[in-house]
Amino acid sequence: MTLDMFKRIFRGVSLKVEDLFLLESFQISYLPGYVPVREFAAVLWAYPPIKVFLEKKYPPIADFVERVMAGYGPAVNEQELAACSDKVVWSIADLLVYNKCPEAYDTLEFHHWDFREITMITPLDRKVVIDGGAGTGRVALEAARTARQVFAVEPVARLRQFIREKASRAGLNNVFVIDGFLHAIPLPNEFADVLITSHALGWQLEDELKEFERVTRRGGFIIHCPGTAEEEKTEEYKHSRLISPDWRYEFSRYRESDGWKRKYWKQL
Repeated sequence: MTLDMFKRIFRGVSLKVEDLFLLESFQISYLPGYVPVREFAAVLWAYPPIKVFLEKKYPPIADFVERVMAGYGPAVNEQELAACSDKVVWSIADLLVYNKCPEAYDTLEFHHWDFREITMITPLDRKVVIDGGAGTGRVALEAARTARQVFAVEPVARLRQFIREKASRAGLNNVFVIDGFLHAIPLPNEFADVLITSHALGWQLEDELKEFERVTRRGGFIIHCPGTAEEEKTEEYKHSRLISPDWRYEFSRYRESDGWKRKYWKQL
């Protein structure tokens, strides 16, 4: 996404360079190839504590930090520094918003797809469900209304707290929020009847798909809904892998407010 798109999506959110201190170690690992390097160098030169924090929190980032600072010098004045800082924080606005104000992320339109897209594939009544990459917990809480137990797997600590708060307010005591990644789910083999992802699939696609089949019991369902946006060319590789003979997902199309989407499912 462009900076303008992020600023439009998160209208009303204020991001500051100090918000970089909110990043978790796995988020810091995404910075190479994610942040604009000239502007990032200016921030690192101007804020030595941020450099120290990033390297202490995620030591492998040190090589990238050193290359960036070797390639670019400090900002020439305060005006340039302010512009560089703004570009850096808004280039990773999604990561920062997860940590700073998940309530803003929770209101985004793409969360509001019809949950019947899941239950028309398989009912969740009295089943054990995993919500992988649970985000702000929309899927987990919807599933918990009929499921026996729901395990919301989410690597961002602030989002885990946010899900727990929402579940408590909703009086749902069958939601269990745990730290984990889609490619490393901390649950036993054949644990769940249904595994669901929503807008989370694909950071490490092949490892994720293997992990889903490990933790889902035979006869259970794996569902990705929404799985991809049909209009986005960047989603085509993901689509081709899911429906390939290697993974054999079924898929269908459905319309949302922002365009056509695909959902994918398979029964083990």
